[in-house]
Amino acid sequence: MDKLSELSQRILDGKFSITEKFKYSMIIYPVSAVHLIYFIFFLLRKDSFMTFYNLASAIVYLLCTIPLHKEKYTHIYYVATVEIILNTIITTHMVGWDCGFYTFLFALTVAGYFISYRFTQHRLLTPMLGAGIGIIAYFCCYSYSRNHTALNAITDAATINGLYVFNCICTFVFISVFSILFMLEMRVSQNKLFEENQMLGKIAGNDALTGLFNRWSMKTELEKAIESGNPFCLIMCDIDDFKKINDTYGHNCGDEVLKHIAGLISSSISKGNYVCRWGGEEFLILLNGYSTQDAEKLADKIRRTILASDTRFEDQDIAHTITMGIAPHQKNQTIDSLISRADTKLYIGKRQGKNIVIV
Repeated sequence: MDKLSELSQRILDGKFSITEKFKYSMIIYPVSAVHLIYFIFFLLRKDSFMTFYNLASAIVYLLCTIPLHKEKYTHIYYVATVEIILNTIITTHMVGWDCGFYTFLFALTVAGYFISYRFTQHRLLTPMLGAGIGIIAYFCCYSYSRNHTALNAITDAATINGLYVFNCICTFVFISVFSILFMLEMRVSQNKLFEENQMLGKIAGNDALTGLFNRWSMKTELEKAIESGNPFCLIMCDIDDFKKINDTYGHNCGDEVLKHIAGLISSSISKGNYVCRWGGEEFLILLNGYSTQDAEKLADKIRRTILASDTRFEDQDIAHTITMGIAPHQKNQTIDSLISRADTKLYIGKRQGKNIVIV
């Protein structure tokens, strides 16, 4: 019961993936079952031709499990298309139009468009051709039935009505099943598209090396901070002598230093505050609701953490420091002027010997 509930939830959430094998199984086994039912029916009526035909049809569908396991799905579609059209022609000629065997042509049309859209070629032409031949078969058989009597016509009205209702129910079930499968597949596709869009958004909004926000994402958060009207501070950070690290140990080492320091800064700030890689070896921190004093305390804590935590690269410990400039947001101040103030404070720190926080 729990597994059934879990499966139902997965289906509702669009996490139940409809495989090609499952879709074609929904043709092979149910249609085989219908032919076996008719095999028994015509056997009891002692109609040898229809008995043999339905047994042969059931065997043909069951043999389709061979291409099913070999993932040659188009073979199954072509077999089903030919058999359903042939079934309409034979049943009209043998037992009569009014029994309703032609209704399976409707199911063929609906299922054809659903299962063929994943074909590698002729995705639209194939079901259109199948539907077109089906329509021709429908009208030809109808016209034939108006002018000819079936070879072994069923004359009992109750039997005719029973067959017609049974065929309509089977057709309705097949159409409903494939409509549900189509709906589920669209739900899965929508979820996949949503996840891919989220991933693309993350890629577009995050720095590829460090995983931090990029400038675009940070500017969005800065705009939100200004619109809120609440106090906030910016901290502009720059790794000291980063060019020397690159020149001495190589750019791969420089990348590791960037990732390491990015992780240290990111783990030091709380939820609702943001850090981005502003460019090169520069980082920008947004502290929402922070006073200048609180921002200075946090900045110095980060500075000391970076000083104490070397980057491990190829069995070497790479020492590094960082200089930081703090700028509290003032009323009516633009984003650009606020960043410029933080940048000015940063370079004052650089001139004062680096590894320092300037307010």
